[in-house]
Amino acid sequence: MDNPATGLNIKLARTLWFNTYRAMVEDSAGEYLASLRLIPAIPLDRDSVPADAPEAEPYLLVLVEDAVFSEEELINFEGEVAGLLLERMAQPDFNPAFCQFAYPSAPRGAGPQVMELGS
Repeated sequence: MDNPATGLNIKLARTLWFNTYRAMVEDSAGEYLASLRLIPAIPLDRDSVPADAPEAEPYLLVLVEDAVFSEEELINFEGEVAGLLLERMAQPDFNPAFCQFAYPSAPRGAGPQVMELGS
């Protein structure tokens, strides 16, 4: 699925797990941008929750497992990818209202420490 307006192409694939999908995002030149894991969040039926429970909207959890774009491009990336994913993932029984992006990675500064000799 590609979008000429954004120049992004997203390839979707099902996984071996129920309600879990994989996606690869490429730019207009076919260069790799990111690997995603998609998990639809489907609310319980109203008859399965208390009568006074708040309404819950379905959404799409997007785990960005790997990416090669800079932090400055983050907002544009999320906006463009969310629009494509919401359109593509919409089904008669699942119409996500929004995407929730997550970036599972080590906290900043948790990487290897480099110390100079004599310091």
